[in-house]
Amino acid sequence: MIAAALAAKPGREPLLVGRRGHVQAIRERGLRVDGLLPGPVFPAAAEAVDFPLDDALLIVTVKAVDLDAALRSLAPCLRPTTAVLLLQNGYGIRELALEALRGTPVAAANVFIGIVAMGATFIAAGEVRCFGGNIRVEPAFAATTWFALLGNLKLKVEMSRDIDRDLWTKLLVNAVINPLSVILQGHNRLVAEERFDALKAPIVAEGVAVAAAEGVALKMDAAFVNRFVTSDNITSMLQDFRRNKPGEIDFINGAIAALGKKHGIATPVNEFVVALIKALEARRQETINSH
Repeated sequence: MIAAALAAKPGREPLLVGRRGHVQAIRERGLRVDGLLPGPVFPAAAEAVDFPLDDALLIVTVKAVDLDAALRSLAPCLRPTTAVLLLQNGYGIRELALEALRGTPVAAANVFIGIVAMGATFIAAGEVRCFGGNIRVEPAFAATTWFALLGNLKLKVEMSRDIDRDLWTKLLVNAVINPLSVILQGHNRLVAEERFDALKAPIVAEGVAVAAAEGVALKMDAAFVNRFVTSDNITSMLQDFRRNKPGEIDFINGAIAALGKKHGIATPVNEFVVALIKALEARRQETINSH
């Protein structure tokens, strides 16, 4: 979506790097973002980067499970003047990226975090549906010249006033909405119904306790999560599940459980949710393999 928003702005020339089917569709029919742009845009699209990324902003939107491989594949093209903006769900994204970038010319000070707070549903190669929202970036990125490049787009990009609080808030919302959408096989509005609060409440309570141990004070409960849901899109985790792609449960509920162990805080419900989602994924894979 951010590539489409940039392509729709005169004077911006983004290069979208993606999988073959997606790239071919964009080249032939353009990139459509229903709900954001009135028609297709035609950004340059390629399956790989084969040139040095001097004075370039690399916006990385792959899933957390694919982040390490994606950054390592780009290593030959990275330069000291390459800036990296990470837009993944989950906890520990910056640390994962810095490990993947170890030995490259990219300095840690040029690696930034952003939070995507919007609903989006994959329709087909070259087409997604946007349900509104925004991207919040850490203040360090907002202080760079790259921030102005992302200004005045159809897709709102703004500076976070408290990046740690925003990251944890998004993490706990994801810890509820994403796995429950897979369990219920339903859209967000179904997940947000109060009848499921008995499961949401302990997920959030455990997360709030772990966040406090990490130095981030949050006031969240199941009702907060329900209010947070403003669109009836399908979560990324459910989309991945239905397409038989690896999910991000280890970076969401799994991260809460791991940090709980670090601080001696019990997180039995988040641990159970991780085990349940992995069991559902394994069962789905068995079903596919049997046909």
